[in-house]
Amino acid sequence: MGEKLNNSKGAAKPSALLETLWFGLDYGSILTSFALDKAVQSLGYDTMLTEKPDELWTEHYAEPDNIAGSFIRKYCTVTDKCHSPEELSSLAEGSDAVIVGSDIIWSGSVCTNAVKNRYFLDYAPKNKLKLSYASSFGLEYSGPFGEELLSAAACLSQFSGISVGSCSDSDVLSERYGMKSEVVLDPVFICGTECFEKAAENAPCKSSEKADSFIFNYIKYGNERKRQFLNRGAEILTPNNFSPVRSFININMFPESREMLGTEVAWHITVEDWLYYLINSEFVLTDDIYGIYFALVFNKPFVFIESLSNRNTGSVSTFLASLGLEDRIVFTEDDLRKKEYLFRLPVRYKRVNKLLDSMKAASLEWLRSHLSNQ
Repeated sequence: MGEKLNNSKGAAKPSALLETLWFGLDYGSILTSFALDKAVQSLGYDTMLTEKPDELWTEHYAEPDNIAGSFIRKYCTVTDKCHSPEELSSLAEGSDAVIVGSDIIWSGSVCTNAVKNRYFLDYAPKNKLKLSYASSFGLEYSGPFGEELLSAAACLSQFSGISVGSCSDSDVLSERYGMKSEVVLDPVFICGTECFEKAAENAPCKSSEKADSFIFNYIKYGNERKRQFLNRGAEILTPNNFSPVRSFININMFPESREMLGTEVAWHITVEDWLYYLINSEFVLTDDIYGIYFALVFNKPFVFIESLSNRNTGSVSTFLASLGLEDRIVFTEDDLRKKEYLFRLPVRYKRVNKLLDSMKAASLEWLRSHLSNQ
C-alpha cells in the first residue's frame, strides 16, 4: 500500500488523487488508469490511485496479486483502503487536485449504483480542484435517476473542469445534468509510448518466447463468425510475415470466453505480456475498443470485427470515422470473404497520425490548463 499524499509546505511537487477503475480485471481498464497516472505525472504531479471501494464488486478484484493488482502496484502508488467518507475526505484534503476518469466510471449499472456519488467526488472539499478526464456513462445511461441524479449534478457543479470520452457522454451531461463538457482522447493517447514500452520490457514471456513478431488477436466475446475470420487472417498473414498467432480473451470470462472463441488462447497473461505481444505485432484483430486504441498508438494495421447488433459498434464506428478509418470495421453479418483484403491493406498512418496528433495536443492541453488553475 502507498503512503498518504503529502502536500506539506516544502513539497517539491503538487499532488493529485486519482479515482479510476484500475482494479477492473480488464486490460483496457488497467491500462487507461495506468496511462492517466503517467499523463498527470508528466505534467509535474505526484500521483496516487485510490484503492477499490468496499462496496464495489467482489473482493476478488482487490487481491493484490491478481492481474490488475500486480501490474498497478508495481508501476503506480495506491492508497490504503478507505472505509468511510471521512477517510476519503482526508485523502482529498491532503492533495492539490482530485481527478476522476476515464473508462465507464459513471455507469450506474457498473459503478455508481453501488458507490453512489463517490465517483462524482462528493467527499472532496468544495474548494478542492476537481476534474473529470475522459469519464463515461457507458453505452447506455443507467443512472443515477431522480433525487440521486440531482445530488450527482450538485457534485458535478463543483468541478473546475469536466471532460468525457465521447460525444454521447457529453450529450448525457448536457441533457440530464445541465453541464457543459469537452470530449477528449483516452489517456492511453496522451501519456507517451515510453511508459508502455518500459513495462513491456518486463514481460515474463520474453524469457520463453522464440518469435520476435506476432499476429495479435484480442477477442473478448467470441463466436463462430469471429473464429472463422480470425483463422482466415492467420492463414493469410502467417506465411507472409512468419509471425505466430497469439490470441487473448476476456479475463473475467475465462473459460467461457475461450469456449465462445473456439480456438487456442493465452490464459491470464500479464499486462506486460499483453503489451509486449501488441507492441511487437504485425497485425491486430480485435472486437474491443482498447485493441483499436493500442493499434493506433503503435501504428499497427488492424481490423475491428463485431456484430451490427452489438451496442459497442456504434461508438467504435464514430471514433474510427473521425480518423477516416471506418473501412477497418468488419461486421460478422458481412460476407467475410469480401473482407479478407483488409489483412493485406495497410493503414495510412501518416494521414491518421496528423489527425491524432491534433487531438492528442488538444486533450493534453485541456488537462494541463485545468490543472494549472489550482
